[in-house]
Amino acid sequence: MQRIKLFIAIIIAFLLSSCSDGNNPTSPSINNSIYLGGVGTERTYKETVSWLEIGSNLPFFNVPDSLITKVTLSEAQLQNGICEIMDYTEIVEYVDEDFYTSWKFTLPRTNYIQFDGDGKIYDLSCELDSLVNNKTYSPGGFSTGHGVFKVFDYTIFTTNPPDLQKQFPSVPYIKNTLQINDSWIRYKFIDTTTNNSIIETVAKVIGKEEIQVTAGTFSAIKIKLTTYHFNPDYSFDDGYEYYVPNVGLVLKESDSDIYQWNSKNNETIHFRQTKKKELISYFFVGE
Repeated sequence: MQRIKLFIAIIIAFLLSSCSDGNNPTSPSINNSIYLGGVGTERTYKETVSWLEIGSNLPFFNVPDSLITKVTLSEAQLQNGICEIMDYTEIVEYVDEDFYTSWKFTLPRTNYIQFDGDGKIYDLSCELDSLVNNKTYSPGGFSTGHGVFKVFDYTIFTTNPPDLQKQFPSVPYIKNTLQINDSWIRYKFIDTTTNNSIIETVAKVIGKEEIQVTAGTFSAIKIKLTTYHFNPDYSFDDGYEYYVPNVGLVLKESDSDIYQWNSKNNETIHFRQTKKKELISYFFVGE
């Protein structure tokens, strides 16, 4: 039910300096200092995906008893339905000069931001397939490039190549000044034949919470995401995000019913999918 979305979280924030523990540390002073720590901030995340039976906490994947001791995941992880784990690092940078030129940006290059980094991804289904076929399995590597964003008027906007702007127009990804009940359209996908929206994701500030993750304990702003589909009309909760000034996203969680086509069996499977993205560590390059 969920659709692929351009999904990078960045917020403009205050100019501060230094870094210590997990209680809302501050970042080096830079031009357009942002909620995600500013250019030079490096963050490490762990993201886990679980597949569960609909309406329960039972794992969707049934690992054969003969393979339980051979898979990388522990028995507890298997019971929690974990089927995918991603460990990766991302660094906030000014946009690559090639992108800046080819996308014909009009503002100074320092007004455009991108993430760069790499990581490893573990996939239970791939490991099971390897074991069944007597092959060696190892997690795959991937790049954590997350698109390009425009910093303008203390707001981060989504930015796409010129040939995609009509379908995916630039919209505020997140704003600098956030108050309870503030809301905005974060993502929009347009049918260019009618100029009508097909999909929109709305972000809404719903409060503040003390959040404890591996990287520390933070006083975080909580944002609820809701995705709307049009023609036919329906919507679904798209999870919650927690942001900390000068650090960025410290936690994201979602819990959704998923319908997915299984080409091997020529059928649609239905399962409950939970996701958790957690900040493991962070630091400011050059500090």
